[in-house]
Amino acid sequence: MRRSTYRAVVAAVVAAMALMVVGAGAAQAVFPNFTGCTARAPEDGACVNIQQRNGNLRIGTFNVPLHETLEIRGSLVANGTSTPTFVPPSGSTGFIGRPERVPGGLLGIEWIPGTTVLAITELAGSSSAIRVNLEDFSIRIPIKVRLVNTLLGMDCHIGTNSRPVNLNLITGTTSPPAPNRPISGTVGAISELPAPGGLQVIGNVNVENSFAVPGATECGLGLGLINSLVNLKLGLPSAAGNNSAELRSDVALGWVP
Repeated sequence: MRRSTYRAVVAAVVAAMALMVVGAGAAQAVFPNFTGCTARAPEDGACVNIQQRNGNLRIGTFNVPLHETLEIRGSLVANGTSTPTFVPPSGSTGFIGRPERVPGGLLGIEWIPGTTVLAITELAGSSSAIRVNLEDFSIRIPIKVRLVNTLLGMDCHIGTNSRPVNLNLITGTTSPPAPNRPISGTVGAISELPAPGGLQVIGNVNVENSFAVPGATECGLGLGLINSLVNLKLGLPSAAGNNSAELRSDVALGWVP
């Protein structure tokens, strides 16, 4: 594909994703959403739906506010531990990431043409790595972040399947390496779901500030020409103790009728 044509395609994708950013709240209006789950009774396991409402991701001194952009949907199958095996709906990873606009764009001056950047959080690797602890509602998940822009192309990532950003999002108090200090999450308000039953946790706050973030890869029309610019902007790679994540979510566990 010629570079001019490739840029036109990427520009169209960015425009389409920008519309998704505007409509992200409507996309998550239904809660709980057990679409694709087949669990109808405890012996089948349980349906799970986690919908993130807001939060913040900090990489060094660079902050990205998070809105309704992340969702986990599937079923949990008992395995004798407090973290049942996660099974995604057929044909899906069970992890849904919606575009989030990066404040300031690529260069910190968003009005320059081509600098608007959209970030999409993606699952890094297999859905079997998703772990939801039913005792404290903590979430373990490996992620990578795709950055989409007319200059960056479609393949620019922070993190890869082999070198993911490993998040252990807890509702307790963290013990991070310096210079980060401990931060605390909370379990939200728990209530029962109507028949056929289950429970929901509204306003769960999960935190993590012990993770490392690797450098960018394949940024710049698929050739990696802008990796160094992205790394400079975000301060990558960023060692553990310099990054943090805080997510406020609603969690539901139950069965489909």
